[in-house]
Amino acid sequence: MKVYTLGGYEEVGKNMTAVEVDDQVVIFDMGYNMESVVSSEGQVDEMTTNQSLEIEAVPEDEPLFEADKNVVGIVIGHGHLDHVGGIPKLAGAYDCPIYASPYTKKIVERTLEDDRKNINNPVIGVEKEDEVDITDELSLEFAHVNHSIPDATLSLLDTPEGYVVYGNDMKIDQSPIIEETTDVERLKEVGEEGVKLMIPGTTRVEEDGRARSEESVRVELEDVLNSCYKAGGAVLLSTFSSQIGRLNSVIDANNGRRKIAFVGRSLKEYVESAEELDLINTDQIEVVSYFDECDELMSRVDGERNEWLVVATGNQGEPGAQLDKITSGTYGFEFEEGDHVIFSSQVIPSPVNEANRYELEKKMKEKGVRLYKGIHTTGHAHREDHRDFIQFLDPEQIIPSHGPIQKQGDYVQLAREEGYTLEENIYVSENGRIINLDK
Repeated sequence: MKVYTLGGYEEVGKNMTAVEVDDQVVIFDMGYNMESVVSSEGQVDEMTTNQSLEIEAVPEDEPLFEADKNVVGIVIGHGHLDHVGGIPKLAGAYDCPIYASPYTKKIVERTLEDDRKNINNPVIGVEKEDEVDITDELSLEFAHVNHSIPDATLSLLDTPEGYVVYGNDMKIDQSPIIEETTDVERLKEVGEEGVKLMIPGTTRVEEDGRARSEESVRVELEDVLNSCYKAGGAVLLSTFSSQIGRLNSVIDANNGRRKIAFVGRSLKEYVESAEELDLINTDQIEVVSYFDECDELMSRVDGERNEWLVVATGNQGEPGAQLDKITSGTYGFEFEEGDHVIFSSQVIPSPVNEANRYELEKKMKEKGVRLYKGIHTTGHAHREDHRDFIQFLDPEQIIPSHGPIQKQGDYVQLAREEGYTLEENIYVSENGRIINLDK
């Protein structure tokens, strides 16, 4: 078995890993480097593959493409752009299907549609717990895990050498909002059957304890909205557009007290896909994305400040996102002293994001806006969650991913407590490395 660590091993994002077994290669994820995407001011969709590679927005896949490897499948773990964004740029080079869970399949199809590249790979939806034969020797199953987007999975690749378990965004949420808790029983069964390799994420492994639940955020949101509504004034909220459970919590916390609007293209797209699978109900919500729609809505909000709760894109402070436009007076709405903005998110750590968010908050404070930050929980496992995954799956080998060497090092420290030895059965990697695993 060979493992190609192509992307996500020197950064958080740009995820892409390939596993070769008996001359058959399965690719896991094809993601964007979101910092490069933000720096390009959203123009990456219009770029060619080579242009995307030049700005390091997508993984370098030369070890597969130039060697003419026999790629038999592309497996996508969930629908975040750092896992699916590179598909339009890279997937067309491989004559094979793309496998994804139902909600992720919809996101992949929208991503291909938005990028407008002629990608002919069939996209196959796989229900969790169904088993699909990729070849005579390799089969795939998705196990349910909790994350900050619906239908997140651990990818279970059954090979003649044992399971390969790929899942670099996951946690165990005992009180999720719209889905079941991570399927711990199935993970234990797979561990008993034999796991050759686990490829986990490292995004929050340095955080002690366990990631808190979405239910705790729902309670906090209700408390903050109660305070804002009593004080009066305009109330705006921003969260990640794919955070469908969080959007349901916002609707529940509002409890019919104000009219709700969702403002922004990515919100519209993620919500429409979720509604098709009955994951959210927007019958009583106004969803807008085009400039004229947003302008008309925000003009109404300006005159009915105590009647609306506006959920807008742009929680990272991205220039040109809806929250930035609203703050800058692009529409027929102006913030007044005492208005409220709730950030149900955290700043993704990067110099670009931190600078953008600082500038956005500065503009809001100059207008007298009251800010509520950190009403959020992560979708990523903390240290003790990761320990559980190691103990449930009991893998022979581990290759930590989805983070630079510092985060991989934090994971190695944890794995050593569970009996693993560096470069013997756990590996620190980098983009472009090929790791040979003995049978």
